[in-house]
Parts: sequence; C-alpha cells; structure tokens
Amino acid sequence: MNICSKTVLIALSLLGSAASAQALQVAPLSPRAQSLLSIRARTQQPQLNPSAPNGRQRCGYDEKRVTVYESAQGSQASDCNWNSTNPDEIYAPTFVYNVPVVVHVIQHTNGDGALSAATIQDQIDVLNEDFRAMQGSPGAPGVDVMIQYHLATVDPNGAPTTGITYSTNDAWHNDEWTTPGYWEVLQWDPQQYLNVYTLNTVGYYGYYWGSPGSIEDGVYLWWRYVGDNSSPTANNDNYGRTATHEIGHYMGLHHTFEGGCTSGGCYSTGDLICDTNPQESATWGCPSSQQSCSSQVPVRNYMNYTDDNCMWEFTEEQARRMRCRIQWYRPNLAETEPGCGVATTYCQTAPNSVGSGALIGHTGSLGIAANDLELSSSGAIPGQFGIFYFGPNQVSTPFGHGVRCVGGQIRRLTVLQSDSLGYASIPLDFTTAPENDITANSTWNFQFWYRDTAAAGPGFNLSNGLEISFCP
Repeated sequence: MNICSKTVLIALSLLGSAASAQALQVAPLSPRAQSLLSIRARTQQPQLNPSAPNGRQRCGYDEKRVTVYESAQGSQASDCNWNSTNPDEIYAPTFVYNVPVVVHVIQHTNGDGALSAATIQDQIDVLNEDFRAMQGSPGAPGVDVMIQYHLATVDPNGAPTTGITYSTNDAWHNDEWTTPGYWEVLQWDPQQYLNVYTLNTVGYYGYYWGSPGSIEDGVYLWWRYVGDNSSPTANNDNYGRTATHEIGHYMGLHHTFEGGCTSGGCYSTGDLICDTNPQESATWGCPSSQQSCSSQVPVRNYMNYTDDNCMWEFTEEQARRMRCRIQWYRPNLAETEPGCGVATTYCQTAPNSVGSGALIGHTGSLGIAANDLELSSSGAIPGQFGIFYFGPNQVSTPFGHGVRCVGGQIRRLTVLQSDSLGYASIPLDFTTAPENDITANSTWNFQFWYRDTAAAGPGFNLSNGLEISFCP
C-alpha cells in the first residue's frame, strides 16, 4: 500500500469507519499514525506526466507533504519557514556543511531492492556533483551550495558503520503501512542523520515525507533509480537526480512551479524564491527553452520536473534557503568545514524584458592555486551578447536599465553570447591577463553587462554584483 492508501486509512480510522479500515486489510493504526491527519496540510494535486514512464510520477511531494510543528532553533527561523524566505547575506555559501547519510536498503524476498555499496556510493557522488557544482560533472553550471554528503561512519550508538542498513521485508519493500512502520523501526536520529530509504515507492520515483525531526523525516527513493544509471539505453531521468530533487525538498525547497503564475511578493508566494521565475506547470522532457508566466522557465533547475540529463542547477537564493533551513531547523545535522575564500553578492539586479533580471554566480573554488573558478550569469536575454568585467571598488550608479555596481579601473573579459535560456559563463585563468591581476588575499568585484534590445531606451542592462575575496 502506498502513502495515498495510508492517508485514506488514517482518514477512515479517525472518522470512525472501522469497516472501511478492515476492508483495506491493514493493521490497526498506532497513536502516532492517528495523529498524522491533524498535521497533514497544504496537500496539492500532483503534476502528472502524460507519458508517465514506468507508470510512475516524478515526485510525490505535493501529495505527501505534511506540516508538523517545526522546532526552530533561534529567533530568525522565520527567514526560511514554510511561508516565506529571507535570502539574507548571512546564508550565502561561505563554508561547507557536511551531512552524514544513512541509507536503509529495504529488499523483497524475491531479490528486488538489492543495492550494492558501490551503487549507493555512486548516488552520494551524484549528490556532491550537484550540490557542490563540481567542475567536470553535469552539475558544474550550477551554484556551489557548499552542502556535501557522506555515508555515516559512526552509528547512533557510537559504533563504526558503513552508513548502510539492509532489511528484507516484503510489506516494507512495497511501502505498505505496517505497525510499527518501517520508518519507525529503521530511522536513525533525524536530528543527526539524513535518513534515505530505498524501496518500491509505489507510483513515484521518490518523495520527501515529514518535517525536521519527525519520525517520518527522510527521503524515500525507488530503488531502481538510485545511483547514476546513465547509458545509451537508460531513461533520461535515471541519472541519480531523483535523490537531488527529493533532498532539495528535505532541505526546504518547493517545486519551481509551486503556485503557478502567482501574484504578490516572490519571497512569500510560489516557491518562495525570487531568482526562479514562476511557471504555470511542471516542465517535462528537456526543452531548450520554455516560456510561462511571461518569463523564461527555469528548465535546468533541480526542483523542476525535467529529465535528469536536463538538470544542472540550484540558484543562489535556493542555496541560501537550504542553508538557512540547516541553521535554524537542523542545527545538529551537519559538521561545518571552512571554505577557501569568501564570495558574496551585493547591489540589486534590475528587471529586463524577459523577467526579473540577471543574477551573477560562480562555480569552482576561490583559491588561486586551483585556478578553476568560473563566472556565470542566469536570467539575461537569450541569444544576446554580454561581457563580464571586474574592478577593485563597489559603486551604485544608474547605468542603462540597471545599476553599475563595479568601480575603479575596470578589467573586461571576452565578449560572449547567452544561450537559449539566457545563461552565460566564462572560466577565469589566473595565469593570463587581465585575470592575472587577481592574486591571493585580494578582493575583487564582478558584474555582467548584457544587451536587451527589446527594452526601450539604452538597450542594455546589468546583473547584480559579486564580491570575491581570494585565498592562496
């Protein structure tokens, strides 16, 4: 029985329909289960894929989300609650959160569900490629969220562990309701571990169910879609990004199409994020571009429904919301590690003819020796020319349709053209001019200038600014 059936059973039991409950042939509900209906809220109709490969939908989050009491650890928890986001600079990725993961492999007696340690490690590697925007990986064009994952090495009792548990139970494997539930039996302290369950998530590739610290708190994945199964014959949605998407929910993100073409403030409506344009409905497949709600759809975003081989990014504000959620709702989950260098955005972008404006970002490290930094800009005008430039000072001067944020002696990089989604990027090489002016322990400011011929007047605009302090 899947969770839809679980929800029906809870409702019937709470309404006193014993006969209906018996008809479903499920064991009586525990007190914990009986309390779930009162906390289940904001359920929405799922976005259905008309082709529905494998007879499953992309994600069960919209049907299964529950809102329970969230024990916030501090006065600023409202910066990233379920109703609003404040992407304050204090949440910018400047150090690494390292999250321990325990994977509960639930097998069937017929052998279904069996996963090797190598496959599970492969899935961890995909997560780190995506959340860390690792150079040379499919996730490289995205923002480095500076959240990374590793299989737990110590269990809740302090004993060494592989970070993987194995169980064989047919009812558990088929995601049926039992008393107690498998999540109650198997879960490690959700305040200290990210619990991932691999099983037959009937009807879905995966889902996030629960709230920080609850008994259900965890990510549930269809076992066949664990790890990078990319190959010439594989489905385009089986490259390991189901876990990336569901852990995005676990970290507090909604779908990019949440609320459709909402009106009102973008930090309090829709997906609660302003640098992901609103969209009326989910995106399927891998279109080169798509328009919705009078702006470009975030086709490449991990929180959309595009194919795995089409996804490659979280945005800066999504990164900040996730890091805020760790700070205030999961304060004991992750260890912290210092980052090398500091990057912060400043100055405000201005709306352009296709949306809310261009946002500057970066991937790679901020160390001179690594020499792998890449500047990026999203939300510019598709197919138009632009240029990244940098200088030593910060200013705020109206310029074209935007604001010039960089002052002093300006260094200009190579002219380039935005792609069909308005995305542009350029690698820096600290061994050649003008980038060789950038040295260890120096601080520089960066911005992206781009043409916007559809806008009346000057015909150009600018992104926000990016300040980077470099390390050796």
